[in-house]
Amino acid sequence: MNISQLQEAFQSFTRASKSIELYYEQLQKKIDFLAYELERKNLELKKALSELEKTKDFLEAVLYSIKDVVIVTNEDDQVIMINKSAEEYLNINYSNIKGKTFKELKLNLLEEGKDTFLISNGKRFVVIISDSSVIDKAGNVRGRVLLIRDISKLRELEIQNERNQRLIAMGEMAAKIVHEIRNPLCSIELYASMLQNEIMDLEQKRLALGISRSISTLNNILTNMSIFARPNKPVLKPIKLNIIITECIEMILPMLTSSKTKLKSSLLDSTIEGDGELLKQVFLNLMINAIQARREEERQDLLIEINMVEDEQYFIVEIKDNGIGIKEENLEKIFDPFFTTKESGTGLGLSISAMIIQSHGGFIKVFSEYGKGSSFSVFLKKSKFLS
Repeated sequence: MNISQLQEAFQSFTRASKSIELYYEQLQKKIDFLAYELERKNLELKKALSELEKTKDFLEAVLYSIKDVVIVTNEDDQVIMINKSAEEYLNINYSNIKGKTFKELKLNLLEEGKDTFLISNGKRFVVIISDSSVIDKAGNVRGRVLLIRDISKLRELEIQNERNQRLIAMGEMAAKIVHEIRNPLCSIELYASMLQNEIMDLEQKRLALGISRSISTLNNILTNMSIFARPNKPVLKPIKLNIIITECIEMILPMLTSSKTKLKSSLLDSTIEGDGELLKQVFLNLMINAIQARREEERQDLLIEINMVEDEQYFIVEIKDNGIGIKEENLEKIFDPFFTTKESGTGLGLSISAMIIQSHGGFIKVFSEYGKGSSFSVFLKKSKFLS
């Protein structure tokens, strides 16, 4: 190889080397660009994942905070999500039921009349159930969402409203009945008294006395009807509710002794705005009803418990007995006027009691199981101006 060939080869090598360097520079630029793009995409992906995680956390927080029971299942009907209310109402833990089918949850649902009840932790809740499918954009069913709403309080308000409407109608009717009966009854009572004074025969005198006593009984019934039809308007003033109840307990002590009834009480120092005499009428009626709740075959002593508790709005007086209880079909009727299961009752005691408590801005709840006893809870509003 001569010098000219060597120079030419060296020049070719130099040109190739520069070409490789240029290609390397271009390749390095592409690598740098791709690295930049990859880093940028990674940042965008991290941001998107972070936003997705935040959205997921927010949705879970919303779901967790919903007061209704929410159960979410997948397309195989397996539970994939529940909220806090579901855990509390159904007494379950998500980790224990995750992946189980909805049927395996074995919800204790009971239908009675127009109401559906959820029975959990020994309590009955009136509920409404909504079952909706989860459908994606393509129209495919991906699962379902079951929502159970506790409407117990709403149902109680409906029952109270229905009861109030019945009380109003019965009150109007009672007022008319009292007016129509009392005038001729007074005349009969007058004539019976005159007859009793003029008759000398003892047997006939006894019959005339029986007429007078029967008329007196009718007058008492009419008086109760008058109170029901036109109840006394409460004169509200600061009173100690615990003292009112203590006075009522002292008044029934002879009945407790004679009937061998035991009584336990736990009272709170509680000041409300109310009419003491009207409230005494309510608590005396409930206490006497509790004493009369003894089973006919009962051998052990009847026990009555009177307890007071409070929440943010109310002082609650609970009068509980272990007597015969109230049959379920009668629970919604006991506050109806003239409804009674007692042979000598007028059926106005609880009606008048309910009206008195309502006039104080409160209400009465009753819980009872036939054969085990009853519990009447009187809710009286705390005063906004009294500590």
